[in-house]
Amino acid sequence: MGIVAVGYFVEFYRPPRVLAGQVRDVRFTMGDLVDRIRVLQGINRYQGGRVDLSTVPFEYLQDMIQAEILRQAAPGLGFSVTEENIDEELRRRFRPQPPEGQQVDEGQLDQEYDNALTNFLTTTKLSEDEYRRLVEEEILRSQLSVVIDSNIPSPLEQVEVEWIRMEQDGAADPQQVRERLIREDFGLVAAEVNVPDGFTDSQGYVGWVPQQAFPELDDTIFGNPDRNRAPIAEGEISDPLFTQEGVYIVHMLSGPEERKLRGFEDLIGLGSSEIEALTSEDRESLTRELRIRSKLAQQRVDQWFDDQVSRGSDEGWLKIKFDSDLYAWVADQVHLSAPRVPQGGPPVGGPGFP
Repeated sequence: MGIVAVGYFVEFYRPPRVLAGQVRDVRFTMGDLVDRIRVLQGINRYQGGRVDLSTVPFEYLQDMIQAEILRQAAPGLGFSVTEENIDEELRRRFRPQPPEGQQVDEGQLDQEYDNALTNFLTTTKLSEDEYRRLVEEEILRSQLSVVIDSNIPSPLEQVEVEWIRMEQDGAADPQQVRERLIREDFGLVAAEVNVPDGFTDSQGYVGWVPQQAFPELDDTIFGNPDRNRAPIAEGEISDPLFTQEGVYIVHMLSGPEERKLRGFEDLIGLGSSEIEALTSEDRESLTRELRIRSKLAQQRVDQWFDDQVSRGSDEGWLKIKFDSDLYAWVADQVHLSAPRVPQGGPPVGGPGFP
């Protein structure tokens, strides 16, 4: 009996109470991590997907840690989330938005809002408190992005590039593509083999890019003295660059220039007549700049979190548990949980999601 009791303690009682992570006086146990993943599991199945545990539960723990770091840091950064902010976001997601000018029954819209929210919570089996906390985290991240975006300096040193992106296990052979570029037009080759990444046009043109927006390409297009790397020269085409996002071949069109990188404030500042006067080329250019600025801001957000984790670890106010056996236990517990939503639920972007 003693051996059985010890086995029960080790297998079922101890793991949920073991520390998974801690941010100052806020502790997360392995049981908390299971609950967190189950919450995401419910939401993802509602969207028609599922939580991918092949990426290891540690990544979900990182999300919990980051959310708590930001929650504690927000007042010092000059922003916070109130209950009214959360209510407003919930109404945006669930309350019907009638066409402008249409007469509406506010009471009827409120009733539809209550019904939609209740149905969502019932379907995903989330409590309202659980969902409100997730919404709070999303608002905080959005506010952090705004703060970081507002601190992007202007002008910025930028280079003009075009590139071809290929999948690492794709049909195109990167070295053969590079050899073709010796004798063929870059745009024509790009039109044939480029796998879109959201930043190129049909012929691979990207535009003006600042440093840090695409960190894995920085050494090639901006150089890195610490690694004794010089940037590719104007007019030069790089060798294939293997990154986490794919294999890139970059063509340097113009060397470094100090340029403004327009953002959404510039778009908001345009009057309706100015917007109507924009040519299709102007619109494409502005769209490219907005995407690249958004990418740069996101990279800086990621760097902010990395810096916080590093500082917290050095100063002792942050702890993260690395234990593959306990993570395996977490994955097992999530697999054992019953499916929360039948497959074929509402699509991504349905009620409850931005």
